[in-house]
Amino acid sequence: MKSPFKLFLFFIATATFAACVTSESDLLRQARSIQNDMMTEVGILDSTMTAKLVTLNNERSEMAMDSTLNTDSVKMQTFMQSKERIENISNLQSSLTDWKINLKMLPSEDDMKKGVDNPFGEKAKDQEILMEIKKSQEAFGALKMKADAAMK
Repeated sequence: MKSPFKLFLFFIATATFAACVTSESDLLRQARSIQNDMMTEVGILDSTMTAKLVTLNNERSEMAMDSTLNTDSVKMQTFMQSKERIENISNLQSSLTDWKINLKMLPSEDDMKKGVDNPFGEKAKDQEILMEIKKSQEAFGALKMKADAAMK
């Protein structure tokens, strides 16, 4: 009677150990969650900026076709402000693209199992990875604030 019970406990212990060995730490799960949410926001911000640039470029094109633009100082000032906004948003969008290109991305759990190198380094601790991703999130937040202000 004790043998089946010991066998059952052995299987439970083995399964628990295997689950601990193969599962990702809470810190890495949190880092991945932050990274995934951030990348979703990056995509949304990039799309919003592109749409805003299309709108502003269309408005500027309409202003440029106005025959009184050169003689009306108010219209000329509005035209120049529009041009500056377009340049500012374009520069911010370029900054976002550069930031994204230089971003260290934590590979998926499957990719890591397949042997993909960790861009944070083989010896990087989970806490260090989480802190780096949080720093990236802060940098993105600052860039997003500038972009939101420029698009108002």
